[in-house]
Amino acid sequence: MTAAHEQLYLRTLRTLVAAGVPFVGLGTFALRRQCPQLPRRLVADCDLQLPPDLAVLNQLTQLLQAAGWCMTLWEAPVQAPLAAAELAGKYYLRARRAGAVLDCTYEHDSLDWPAFQVRSHSCEGLPLLRTAAILQEKAQIGRPRDLALLDWWQKRIGPLLEADGY
Repeated sequence: MTAAHEQLYLRTLRTLVAAGVPFVGLGTFALRRQCPQLPRRLVADCDLQLPPDLAVLNQLTQLLQAAGWCMTLWEAPVQAPLAAAELAGKYYLRARRAGAVLDCTYEHDSLDWPAFQVRSHSCEGLPLLRTAAILQEKAQIGRPRDLALLDWWQKRIGPLLEADGY
């Protein structure tokens, strides 16, 4: 992630908050907001969890498209209004702008929307999944880039169990 992408994500998320779009930031971008020492190079994109609510997803799509983001669903371009039938079983919308990627998940395999809300808090005025929950998800998923991030964390910040104090 570049500094320009980071600023674009922040502006976009603040726009969503101001418009009342419910979401929780998760993933490495949300982790970096809570731990600024985390190098930008470890952040690939910005991930959001949203409720599986058609009105919310339409509002999100309209706002992002108005801000110049190109929206896709499984790589196929989409426009608001979205239809519930086209969203079912597809898990997320992807937005792209100037090389930045915003993944907007509305279906999750292991947690429902209320669980994301309970595990979140406000940081810099943004609803973000708590640090320990992000690290736990990364450990469970275990992709090479997740393991690299966890290795960085343990070497520079400390044990993962202490992450919530961050």
